[in-house]
Amino acid sequence: MSKLTDTTWWNDFASELNRDEDWTRAARYFDGRIQFKHDNGYSTLAVLAGKAVAVFPEGSPLGADIVVAGPDEEWQRVLDGKIDWFEALSPGMGKLTLEGNTVAAWQYVDVMARAFDAMKRVGKPDSGEKPSYSPGPKPSGKETTGHYVMVDGIRVYYEEAGEGHPIVCFHAASQDTLMYRHVLDGLSDEFRVIAVDAPGHAKTELPADGPFHSLTRHAEFNERLMDILGLKKPAIIGCSMGGNLVLELGSRRPDAYGAIISAEGADYTPTVSEFFLDMLLMNGTEIIGAWSRSMTGYRTPPDRAAEVVWQISRTTPQVMRGDLTGYANFDKRSEVGKIKSPVMLLRGDADWLVYQEKVEEAASRIPGSKIAVLAGTGHYPMTENPLEFCDTVRGFLHEAGLGKANR
Repeated sequence: MSKLTDTTWWNDFASELNRDEDWTRAARYFDGRIQFKHDNGYSTLAVLAGKAVAVFPEGSPLGADIVVAGPDEEWQRVLDGKIDWFEALSPGMGKLTLEGNTVAAWQYVDVMARAFDAMKRVGKPDSGEKPSYSPGPKPSGKETTGHYVMVDGIRVYYEEAGEGHPIVCFHAASQDTLMYRHVLDGLSDEFRVIAVDAPGHAKTELPADGPFHSLTRHAEFNERLMDILGLKKPAIIGCSMGGNLVLELGSRRPDAYGAIISAEGADYTPTVSEFFLDMLLMNGTEIIGAWSRSMTGYRTPPDRAAEVVWQISRTTPQVMRGDLTGYANFDKRSEVGKIKSPVMLLRGDADWLVYQEKVEEAASRIPGSKIAVLAGTGHYPMTENPLEFCDTVRGFLHEAGLGKANR
């Protein structure tokens, strides 16, 4: 019998939710019924003012406000902890769909996402074992300084630390230079590390016509930035949106870069729907925060996991939508073969968004490229696992003939 038709399981699920302070806080102003459709019918959870007040294993006669539907095999993956709210609903990755008041589901995304997290805990007592977290950062001791430069009439902020061969770092969607603080600290003992706030992010001005909506526009802008800074064959690092960006930069100027590190990047990322992008304008901070939590790895300690959510939640919804529009429409499969610079595609194996097969497909189109994988790390490796990230990048830069040992 499916657990979703088992009265005992549903009562245990309601108890698990009511014990979860994060869920009860998220659900404080949520009053409604959530229906879970499966192969044997549907089951319903009633919530009132932050409490799971009733369960209906065979469905409520009053119907439901939000409906999540899918086959038993997909629900089993949820219960086994193999898939969560975001992955289950992502196009091409999960088999669950939303019905009913779909806007309310995203308005109360933290309620939904944390409910899915609670499902995998039901009937599974805490073993008491502490996770083996990734090591902390190792600062070089070099000072990080902030600077401004004008590019296309936009006042651009960037930070730098150290001397030597330049490395330019491009952040992920809805992020900024803060994402690279451990890289500025960790690699500046032998490199000049530069991290840039993209237009409309943190301390860089928003363009007069609004956020950028394509990575090509970001590429054009950053080519001019690097030219203005007078950088000669810099290494370039990007993460997620930035990871895609550095592949486009490399294909546009095949001989211009000493090395390219694409972290959590790929040459084709049709991963979010137009509806999801619209929901960002309604509830972007909560959606993007819960999304980033979903993509954080199991070796990431709580303080660094919280930092990921805090960092990504500071951008405006309009900029979030612009970033992810560019990311969702990115397709350079026919272009990346032009890259002549050494390329490393780096990912965390706990990142469900940029999965191994996607990275391998991109690597197959980039002659001579290599793949590096960080265990237990998610979508934000330079924040989640800074020491192993910096060590991996440093080793690749040495292989590319860059750094103190190659002077």
